[in-house]
Amino acid sequence: MRTILVPTDYSKSAKNAANHALYLAHALKSNIHLCHAFSVPVESPMLGQTAWTLYDYPVLQEENTKALKKQAKALEEKEEILWGDEAFPFHPAIYYTSEAGDPVQVINNTAANHRTLLIVMGMQGASKLTRFFFGSNSVTMIEHTQYPLLLVPTNYKYKDLKKIAFTTDLNKKDIKTAQLLINFAKYFDAELLITHIIQSNNDVIQDTAYDHKKELFLKHLDGNICYNCIYSENIDYGIDILKNKDIDILVIGHHHKGFLNRLVTSSHASRQAQQLEIPLMIIPENAHIYF
Repeated sequence: MRTILVPTDYSKSAKNAANHALYLAHALKSNIHLCHAFSVPVESPMLGQTAWTLYDYPVLQEENTKALKKQAKALEEKEEILWGDEAFPFHPAIYYTSEAGDPVQVINNTAANHRTLLIVMGMQGASKLTRFFFGSNSVTMIEHTQYPLLLVPTNYKYKDLKKIAFTTDLNKKDIKTAQLLINFAKYFDAELLITHIIQSNNDVIQDTAYDHKKELFLKHLDGNICYNCIYSENIDYGIDILKNKDIDILVIGHHHKGFLNRLVTSSHASRQAQQLEIPLMIIPENAHIYF
């Protein structure tokens, strides 16, 4: 069964991401798997001493299992309130596991054991976007995930998906990703806004080669799409313009590392961090995608 994986640390941000995943699971007809990774302090045994792990692991395992069960129960109750009256509702099964280990490794291992559609994670508030990206776990997750990764801002409340923006430089690799995103958008009856941000001070670039490249890219796509070219002096301003298009998710391919780096390290990063209040999806290169 297809699954949406939700890493959780029981924080407000993680719970909001789980609620977001519930809406997605209902539309995508997929189950939800909550996972938590915890660390156990280990002290090298000396004469007459025992490693802390032998004592702490069962206790931590039990505590986390109880916390996960509580969060799963809350999601089940919310799901019943939202869709309990439907004639033929889809009820996602909600599973949970807790393991000791590195969070990123636990997430990847759990994802590999399921037909994972998405990994949905909380983002520690828009004001902490830069720190989020440069936190060790987050950077490692972005670098090493093999599945689409959806980052949800803490205070973002789910709304029906109507427009999904996909940033691309019109390379051939992105054609396949765009079609998969079209398939994803169909579950929500949403439009895919294919967006090319060109760093230029000119309003229009007259370039026959560019027009040909755009036509080749678009002709391979079948679905509800719209093309948008943004001319901007830098990526930051381009994103500002894109956000005014009333988009519900911003999608960036992982192989566009320069785009990601400029987004969080530009001179306008602090302003952008405060204003990027929509979910951000990262599509890793050579990802396992089951849309």
